[in-house]
Amino acid sequence: MKKQLMMAATIALLAACGGGEQAPQQAPEPATPAPAAKAVIEVPADINELLNKHTCLTCHAAGERVVGPAYVEVAKRNYTNKEIVALIYTPKPEHWPDYPPMIGLPKVPKEDAMKIADWIISLK
Repeated sequence: MKKQLMMAATIALLAACGGGEQAPQQAPEPATPAPAAKAVIEVPADINELLNKHTCLTCHAAGERVVGPAYVEVAKRNYTNKEIVALIYTPKPEHWPDYPPMIGLPKVPKEDAMKIADWIISLK
């Protein structure tokens, strides 16, 4: 009786596992390259505080596109710090046609805007 139970259990196990048959081997698919790692850009604490205070981080990030361009992309445009300050107050949507127009931020104190602009330029 024990042998018959063992035999039945073995048959049930083989049936559950596909009877020992193996699927035909297929060539492995080529691995897709992993997306490039995004550069982590360290934002100094004082600048991060200003970016938060003036809601800049709602639409921008240091190293990647959010709603607006990444700060590293702004730096690549070679604006002067005075030009960046002017764009904070009066954005020029024609400069960034692939993005929604930015709302001007005329209430940002000039000193804060200049610190932010200097930091953006440092990202070149």
